[in-house]
Amino acid sequence: MPENHKKHLPVTLLLLPLMMFITSSITIHAYEGIETYYIRYDVKSSKNKIMGDDLLMIPAKNDFRAENFSQISTTGVISAAPGESKLSVEKRIKNNSLKAILVNNGLKSVKVKDVDTVISYEGVIITPLNILKNTYNEEQNNYSYEVQVEFSPIAFPDKWETLNIKHRIKEIFYDFFQLFK
Repeated sequence: MPENHKKHLPVTLLLLPLMMFITSSITIHAYEGIETYYIRYDVKSSKNKIMGDDLLMIPAKNDFRAENFSQISTTGVISAAPGESKLSVEKRIKNNSLKAILVNNGLKSVKVKDVDTVISYEGVIITPLNILKNTYNEEQNNYSYEVQVEFSPIAFPDKWETLNIKHRIKEIFYDFFQLFK
């Protein structure tokens, strides 16, 4: 090996991991134009009887706790209300599909106080939430649907510190390379 190539080898070996971080950082920021949302579905019960449920959806552009997004599809059926608008039907379809996705794929946690229990399901989605199929069945007076979305469950809390450090490093490299654009 020529002498001048030998002295560049250590620098090249040091820059290789840096370039790997940069590549992963660029893929993370490819979603900047698309909104990400933290979603949580809480089911409240008391004395083994379901008392209510809540679906929460908050913008989460920089939520580091979600790392493995995948395309998730769900199907279901909702009842039709007389005179209900198309917009109202689509809203109920989206809410039901998000609840089903969270229950089947989200991070589950349970909080108990006396006889009251709250089961929470958490995750992050990248919009849009696509309604692939929305069919009205006149005989049964209901809508069957199929919905698809990019989803990632929230990581377990013991991984949050590591994920936060990774996220900060990727942000630093991304910001650094934005200086050269």
